[in-house]
Formats: sequence, structure tokens, C-alpha cells
Amino acid sequence: MDILIGDTRDAKIAPRIPAWYRQAVTAETFVVFPLCVRGNPVAMIYADRQRAGEIVIAEQELSLLRTLRNQAVLAIKQSI
Repeated sequence: MDILIGDTRDAKIAPRIPAWYRQAVTAETFVVFPLCVRGNPVAMIYADRQRAGEIVIAEQELSLLRTLRNQAVLAIKQSI
């Protein structure tokens, strides 16, 4: 599942952010596109920004990111 967290400090989101992430990363917003092969996670595309709300992804850009992820998955499958 693709994930976009607009504000890691939001009261509904904050309890779900792992402590190790908070210690390692100071970004208040991030996006994750997991790469799964045969149902197993093998990698991810990750991006973050320092301040909450700085990541805004238009529908066309979201489609392109998903295409990038799908192409990466295909490349991984072909190399196995």
C-alpha cells in the first residue's frame, strides 16, 4: 500500500510513527511506495521533506511514481 503522511506530528498519526524513525529522521512529511515481489517486500521508494505539508503529489505525478515502482518490480522479477 502506498503511504503519504502529511504531518508526522498529527495527533492521529504520531502514535503510529515508530520511535526508531523519529530518532533517525527529522522530516515531518514522507511518502513510501513499497516494492513487493511475489507478495514479499523487497525494497521501497521513499521521499521526505522537512516541514509538514511540503509533499503534494498531483494525480499525474502519482501515476508516474506508481509506473516507476511497477517498472522496478518488473526489473527485479526478471533478475531472479
